[in-house]
Amino acid sequence: MGLGLLHFDGRVVDDDGRPLLESDDDEELMHVEPGVVVALDSRPMESPGTLYVTSRRVIWLSDTDKGKGYAVDFLSLSLHAVSRDLETYPFPCIYTQVFDL
Repeated sequence: MGLGLLHFDGRVVDDDGRPLLESDDDEELMHVEPGVVVALDSRPMESPGTLYVTSRRVIWLSDTDKGKGYAVDFLSLSLHAVSRDLETYPFPCIYTQVFDL
């Protein structure tokens, strides 16, 4: 898998609906957060889904559209800001920064 934001097509998931991890890279599931809405740049918000943070990727899978998801590899992941300013964005949100190669 290359670096950068990728569409997570094919829904490669296990029996519990979680994404399959890269066993050859010793990827581990670190956190699962259900009910996450994703907004990328100026695109409309996606319907709620589940966010998976692994030891090397952030993966978001839609709960309603089983064919929709995104994944991004990262070197580091940090919380950039929490915003409650409704003039900036119509809902409270968390801004993150994903650093890749």
